[in-house]
Amino acid sequence: MKFLNNDWCKAYTDAWKANADLKSGLKKFTGNFVYRVSDRTDIAPLQVNIKDGEVLYYGPENGNEIEFDMWATYEGWKKVIQGEIGVKKAMMTSGYGFKGSKIKAAMYMGSFEKSIKMMSDIQTEF
Repeated sequence: MKFLNNDWCKAYTDAWKANADLKSGLKKFTGNFVYRVSDRTDIAPLQVNIKDGEVLYYGPENGNEIEFDMWATYEGWKKVIQGEIGVKKAMMTSGYGFKGSKIKAAMYMGSFEKSIKMMSDIQTEF
């Protein structure tokens, strides 16, 4: 599946819904976030809305307020998904970005990392 196409987005949120550990870690988390490819306007961002750890919505940006915005170049996402660079290291590397409450992100960092690492479980074409 091509990264961030409709099938990939469905597979990602299906994996989220099936991941009891992730949902448990986020059971007190409610917020909306977006994954973006910063150097490819032809790839639509993925918005995911979470309430108490459960996915309520996924798909194109829908006008809801975005609490967390995460982006990387296409090659950057590829490196993270293929395990060439870890999530924490990526966030400190040029070409990767994050916008949102750093305090809230720190509270849920372990679960946020799991949600990104989970992307590597999806068969992804780049």
